Amino acid sequence: MGEKCRFEIPEECRQFGEASFDLRIEVATNFIHGFSKQVAPEKDLDESNDEWTKSVRGRFIDICPSDCYAVPKDRSTVRGEFLVDYIWEEKEDGRRVLLAGESEWGSDMYGKPHWYRVEEDFEKLLSVKAPFKVLIFSSNYKLEESQGAVEGDFSIGFAAKRLNASLGNYGHHIPGEVYIFVDFPRTGIPGGDGKYRSLIWAAMNYGKAKVELANGPEGDLIRP
Repeated sequence: MGEKCRFEIPEECRQFGEASFDLRIEVATNFIHGFSKQVAPEKDLDESNDEWTKSVRGRFIDICPSDCYAVPKDRSTVRGEFLVDYIWEEKEDGRRVLLAGESEWGSDMYGKPHWYRVEEDFEKLLSVKAPFKVLIFSSNYKLEESQGAVEGDFSIGFAAKRLNASLGNYGHHIPGEVYIFVDFPRTGIPGGDGKYRSLIWAAMNYGKAKVELANGPEGDLIRP
């Protein structure tokens, strides 16, 4: 993959603060579009599909900005992993972490997605200082929110509600932090449409915040 395919983060979006809010959202939207191209082979319902995880890790590596290190740097192993599943760290200027990411499918041994496993991984991101934070997960699109809450599965609506709660209850937001949530489709979900979905939220103030996630891009995955 050539340099032209690497992601770019403008300097004004590498710093915290209330400035350039619209640009930060634009960068987040561009990330979702770029990341979601050629992401992965089809994801099975079980939790043992290593090819999915390797492909997602590889995508973080492939589009890492040219002036940053991707950690881990090898798509086939977690060796070198630091704090979270993925980070982009600047090579210069104090080695700032520009992006921190987690991926969690939430499946148990029976192939059912459970939100608590996703939530555990997401809440690591709350404590990490980075201007962009990414969570990759898979909902069960066709379940109603109430059904998801009772049976352990979760819909995209249920996921959005829980993410709002986690973000809203956290008391140490920094202005300029942008959270990106990408919901990738599973195969084998009855009635599933195979489209990825996304949500975006940016902190405007210090401390606690009222949170309403905005819908980001959605579309078909282009398989590698």
